[in-house]
This record gives sequence, structure tokens and C-alpha cells, in this order.
Amino acid sequence: MTFNRSFNQHPPRVQTSGQQTGWLRLVFLLMLIAYWVFAWYMERINLSNVPLPNLIGAVIPFPLPSSLTFLRELFHWRVLRHFLPVIVGAWLAYEAAASLVKALYDLPDKPGAKRLLSRLIRAQAPAGTPLPIQNATLEDVRGRHVLLRVGGPGIVRINRGDVAVTELNGRFHRILPAGMYNLHRFEYIHAVLNLQPQERFATNIPLVTRDGIQFSVDIHVLFQIKPGPEPVTATREFPMDEDAIHAAAYAQTVVAENKVQTWESIPLGKARGILTGIIAGYPLDEILAHSSSAAEPLQVIQAELLRKTRAALRPLGIQLISLHVGRLVLPEAVTEQYIKYWQSQSDAYIRLSVADGEATALEEIEIARAEAEVTMIQAILEGVQRAKYGNNTASMREIVALRMIEALEKMARQSQSLQGVPPQLLTQLSNIRHQLGTGQLSSDPAEQDNT
Repeated sequence: MTFNRSFNQHPPRVQTSGQQTGWLRLVFLLMLIAYWVFAWYMERINLSNVPLPNLIGAVIPFPLPSSLTFLRELFHWRVLRHFLPVIVGAWLAYEAAASLVKALYDLPDKPGAKRLLSRLIRAQAPAGTPLPIQNATLEDVRGRHVLLRVGGPGIVRINRGDVAVTELNGRFHRILPAGMYNLHRFEYIHAVLNLQPQERFATNIPLVTRDGIQFSVDIHVLFQIKPGPEPVTATREFPMDEDAIHAAAYAQTVVAENKVQTWESIPLGKARGILTGIIAGYPLDEILAHSSSAAEPLQVIQAELLRKTRAALRPLGIQLISLHVGRLVLPEAVTEQYIKYWQSQSDAYIRLSVADGEATALEEIEIARAEAEVTMIQAILEGVQRAKYGNNTASMREIVALRMIEALEKMARQSQSLQGVPPQLLTQLSNIRHQLGTGQLSSDPAEQDNT
């Protein structure tokens, strides 16, 4: 089954090989008969009164009729000699045509040119095994086979999952799905496309951010020619969209060194170009930023790249299935700079935490000191009030001293948890409080220490 569409230009009408060969043979036969009669007329041979040779006269004893005499005159040697220039000219013309075909199509040898010329003259494919055509090896095989370099007639076989686009006289002719086909005269196979999903990837793609920092990423793309709307069946494994196939077949670009970039290399090139433009609008800090409240920057960039690449490939008949950007690699200098930055951020956080702890400790010490002072004042006032109400003015000094010592001891014990206090200080305060309580306070400090 073949598909023929105009695609804004109508394919040329092609006559069958049998029709063309029949007309040519009839014309050549009429020209040959006319030339033969003209040679007989030029020689003016008359054999009506000439007897037959002895051997033929013995077989045919009666006179020949005039029609047979005319045939005898046509085969006279004087008439047949006029065919020598025709035979030599035909041979020279055939050799010249073979040489012209060899030079015109850059064929490796003259026998190959003669075989091509014979196929073109007969306008039919020679019997034999059809030539298998594959998408991956088309350009390599084209140089070795005249059928692929020049065109039909010839028999070709399209493999499963492939589709061929042919041209005639430099214009689109028809689409050939998987199967075996007889190419028309000069029908040229322009491209063979694979309808199955294609996978391509590129590594270490250089990119430059808005702040002028360069890094590299890897890109992985999965794509295929846009399938047709028909469902997949046992006899139709790969539904075809004719417009998409035509667009993909002619989506070719000549790159450096006269190499042709086909549709299979376009998706990856488009993705690289679009990603370069996207990254140029972001600073590196924003690309590397991590936030739990929103999507990751790389995911946002990848979603934008997927959307723009799909839109760019749609007019070319290519459907982008998936796209992934991964393995972001920074230059060594930039990596070291970011490591130092992250270290400085970590050190600043640690110093801030330590300073915050120290400030909290100092605040607690001040609060404890203030509480101790208030306690001491309250204890002294309480002792004075008790001595006043007891009308014991002589012991007022001991009571005030006792309350002061108790307040100092309490303040020292409160400060001991926040700031180091010498152990002997608490012991001395405890001994003084005990002596004041029993009325046995010594006036010698050394004696107090020994106690």
C-alpha cells in the first residue's frame, strides 16, 4: 500500500514501462522498414528475370511470385550492405551513451554503466533479489548501488518500522511503508525514516549564566515522528502521519564539511540551543538554590525547556516524548569558591549560636545577681525589724551581720550554677553564719579559716 499526496505540488504522471517500451519498439521498427525500403530503392535491383541459384532452383522448380521476388531483392547483398553503417553507428552510440552515463553519474566502471543503461532502455527492473534498504545504512549503501545513486527501475524492500520517501525529477513522488516495491524509472529514494521512538543524549554541554559563570550539563531526549490518528493493529504497527513524514524527510541542514544534518539530530540541537538561552537568564545562585516551599530551579528550567522544544519541533513533524537535564558540573574554581562560601556561612552560624548562648548565660548571671542583692536587702531589713520589735539594741549588730551572711551564702549558691565559685568561700560563709548563730564569732580571720 502506498500513499500519494501532493504536498503543495502534484506528482508527475508516470506511464507504465510496458507502454513506453511498446511505443519505442514500434517507432524503431517503422524506421528500420523505411530505411530498408529506401536502400532497395537506391540500388534499383530487379531480380524478376534472374533465375534462382542452382541449389534453390532444384528445390523450387517453378517461378517465384512477384511478392517473393521483392523479398529476394530486399535481402540482396547490395541492399544489406547499407546496414553496416547502421550497425556500427548503433554500437558506437551505445558505447558513447555508456561512457556518458558513467561520467554523468560518477559510476565506478563501464560495465555498471552498461547495466544501468540497459535497465533504462528496457524500463523494467531486472529479475533477482530486491535490494534491502535500512535507515541506518542508507547513505553508506548509496555509494555502492546504482539503484540508490541514480534511481529506478529496480526492486527495493523497506524493512519493518521504516518508511521511504521517493522523488521523481527532483520533486516529491510518494511514500513507501514497509514492504517490497518496484521503483519507476529515475524514481530516487530521498530518505528512509524510522517510525520507532529514537533516543539521543549529549554530555558536557557548555552553558553560561547571567553572571558570566560557565558550567556544563547532560541532556537526554526521547522522540519520534508524529504518529497518525489510526489505532495500532496487527497489520498496522506504526500508524503514519503523511504530513509529519514529509516534513521530517525534508528537515535537513547542511553543516560543516558538507555533512547533512537529518531529522534525527534536530531535537537534540534544538534542545541545546533553547537551554542555552534559558540559562543565560538565570544567575548561578538561583540555579543552585534549594527551597522546600517551591519547585527546584532545575525542575522549573527543565519544564520550560520541554515546553519550548516541543513547540519548536511540532512544525517539523517530530513529537518530543521526554526530555531530561542532569549532572550539573561546575568548574573546579567555582566549586572551591562555593565550598568556601558554604564554610563561611556555617562558621558564621556557629559563631552566632555561641554568641547567643553566651549572651543568655550573662543575662542569667545578671538576673541571679540582682535576685541575690534583693534577697540580701530583704534579709537585712527582716533582721532589723526583728531586733527593733524585740527591744534588743545590743544584739542588732549580730542579727544584721547574721542576715547579711545568710544572704551572701544564698547568693553564692545561686551563682555557683552559672559561674564558678571557690569552694572555700562557701565553707567560710557557712562557718561565720554558724558562729553568729551561737554567739561564738571570733575576731581573728585566721582563726575563722582554721575553724
